[in-house]
This record gives sequence, C-alpha cells and structure tokens, in this order.
Amino acid sequence: MAFLPFWGREWPVRFWELEKMRNHMETVYNALAGGINQIRRNYTGVFPLVNITEDDNSLFLTAELPGLVADQLEVSIKGDTLTLKGTKTAEKAEENVNYHRRERETGTFSRSLTLPLKVKAEEVEARFKNGVLTITLPKAAEAKAHQITVQAQ
Repeated sequence: MAFLPFWGREWPVRFWELEKMRNHMETVYNALAGGINQIRRNYTGVFPLVNITEDDNSLFLTAELPGLVADQLEVSIKGDTLTLKGTKTAEKAEENVNYHRRERETGTFSRSLTLPLKVKAEEVEARFKNGVLTITLPKAAEAKAHQITVQAQ
C-alpha cells in the first residue's frame, strides 16, 4: 500500500482520497449554504451575453436581449466604461399553472464593460432589432492605427 505524508505522519492513499472528497463536499456545501437566491446572486453580471469586435474605424458591441423592447434598455458611456441597464418583465402566468422548471430570470440587470480603447462617446450609436442590441463605437483619433512611411537613405 502506498503512503503519502500528512502533517508529519503518513496516511494510506485511500484515506488521502477520502480527505480530498470531504474537502470537495465541504466546498459544495458552502456554495449551497446561502440557498438558491445566493446561487443566483453569484451568477448575476453575466447578462446580457456580448461580443465586441472592431474594424479600422470602430468597435462594435452586440448583446443578446431576447424578449426586451428598446424602451426597456439604457446604454451609457463614461470614460472607457460602457454600461448596459434594463428590465426584463415576467410573462403573465395563467391561473392554476404549476411550474416544473423556471429558469428565465426577470427583474433589472446592469452590466458594465471596460472598452479596450478610447472611443468618441458623442458619436456612439445603438440599434435594437429582433432581440439583439448593436452598438457602434467610433474610435478616437489616438486609438486608430497610423501608417508611417519608411524613408530610404
């Protein structure tokens, strides 16, 4: 039987595996100790899902916001931080309906993203169509690449 050192003494490997399993279970228990509301709080901040891309002149942010309408959204920019805020309202439930699973969140959300470069805040445009928010952020002059001519001597 193999042995591993443990606090100045040796434990058989099978006891070491039990100790690892106990530590793992304790971690799971601590994560669940706050109840389902605590678990949900731990996962807030990842909505909406976004992609950020760029071309030579602009950054483009797209965010998936199914079920929302444009007047439920607020987009703001301060310095290099873009903030998306909104409210997801609940569907009106029919009477005498029992849920077997309810995973779609409702309520307010806020997500702030640090932009990778400086943009012209006064020229930012936001469009919302079919549940997808598209924000065009023109790059500031200092963020654009400049071509430098190499001179032969």
